[in-house]
Amino acid sequence: MPVFTAFGWAGEETAQKFAFEQLDLFISQLHARLSHTVQAELAYYGLSRENQGAYLAANSEVERDAHIAFYARPMSLEVQLAITAKEVLSKGFSAAEKDVLGAHRLVTELGPEWSLRVQQLLVEEESGAISHYQDLFKDSVSQFSPELAQEVFSKAAYLVGQEKWLVSFYLSRRLNSEQVAAMGLTVLQVLNDLVETLMPVLSFFTGRVGRKKGTRRAAARKVAVTQQAVAVETAVAPEDTFTFVSELKPLHIRRGFINMTPKEWPFFALNARTETRKVTVYYEGLYDKKSTVWRLQPGDMARLVLGPASHEWLEDAFVPNDRIELQVTRLEGNEIQVTLRPVTD
Repeated sequence: MPVFTAFGWAGEETAQKFAFEQLDLFISQLHARLSHTVQAELAYYGLSRENQGAYLAANSEVERDAHIAFYARPMSLEVQLAITAKEVLSKGFSAAEKDVLGAHRLVTELGPEWSLRVQQLLVEEESGAISHYQDLFKDSVSQFSPELAQEVFSKAAYLVGQEKWLVSFYLSRRLNSEQVAAMGLTVLQVLNDLVETLMPVLSFFTGRVGRKKGTRRAAARKVAVTQQAVAVETAVAPEDTFTFVSELKPLHIRRGFINMTPKEWPFFALNARTETRKVTVYYEGLYDKKSTVWRLQPGDMARLVLGPASHEWLEDAFVPNDRIELQVTRLEGNEIQVTLRPVTD
């Protein structure tokens, strides 16, 4: 916030005192608005004068566990989920390596406004000093593809197990400071909602909420990557996934649907009477939850009918006779995700 401009006449010390008082009031009111579940998970809150921000934390020693920080900068209010404790990160990256699709989904479903940073840090053997080495990933979550997730999580899981390395995990979003100021007290509800959206990620990477036990068997399957000459391993049982390639005709693009065959329909059917099935479509880092798979009569042919957003993408990204790959995966809770990619020869 532009505190120094408003209080320039009173001096820097007065301006800082006012700013910290406002942050202290803000974080106490925000914590009071959180649900009882989130309050229990993030029981500690307060100011960090050193970092010039406020925090909600899982441990009284903030850096020893996951925490959500709020930084009031001149042009923006930044919300940041940070996990920097080695023992917590070890569990988190190990879980992400074993369930790449689940971890990728939690991170990328936040939306393209969020940025992910997975930072590799060097720990000096003698002094214990920590210094930046490189970023394994630093960009919008919309650029965090499943293939990149596999690579990043596997490398992070290995490195964090080594004494000389630390790998920190950050998710952040910036809100325009003028818009935040115009919200008034409404900003508390907006930020409460953002904290709620971060909790599934926090729970997964800290391991405090166990993943649901499914009937899936952990079986390695190689997924072809169309834009890279590499293959990645994904822990998905063969019966829980399939790949289908379709050639798009003018009508398909104009009407926003992709035909499969009767062979694929049983994968989507909940029972013998099922005629339609809602699915989540994932494309270029975005999700569309308004898509459906239809059962066409006669013959039981399966047809993916795209929602408005993914239909628009199809029209923009494809021309007649282009081929498109459907990577169909059954997730926890019997949800089905269809990942769409162009096929390039």
